[in-house]
Amino acid sequence: MKNSKRMIACIMEIAIGVTLTVCGALGMVDSYWSGMGTALVVVGGLLLLRHIRYRTDKSYKESVDVETGDERNKFLAMKAWSWAGYLFVMICAIASIVLRILGQDMYSVIAGYCVCLIILLYWASYMILRRKY
Repeated sequence: MKNSKRMIACIMEIAIGVTLTVCGALGMVDSYWSGMGTALVVVGGLLLLRHIRYRTDKSYKESVDVETGDERNKFLAMKAWSWAGYLFVMICAIASIVLRILGQDMYSVIAGYCVCLIILLYWASYMILRRKY
């Protein structure tokens, strides 16, 4: 059941992508949306092929199930997200200062808001998880 829902989602993604690409070719939308449509078709097609392979190839299914259920992989994924968060905060904070020095005030403010947003999200997540665990 879960895999059939994923396949339907992939097919919908491809259909939306084809629609956006065709609308772009007809001049109904700008190149951003037609490019987004092309990307949706490619990604949806690759995911659909992956799901088909998962359903038909037993050894591939076993290797995917082991990889997704492995505690070490889950730990590494959580660690990678935490590193990405730390790096994002540091890069945006430094960018905010450097952009202010360079006179790019609007970009500096945006980078500062990004730091504030990620810290707010971290705090909210921490409070929710603290109650849960």
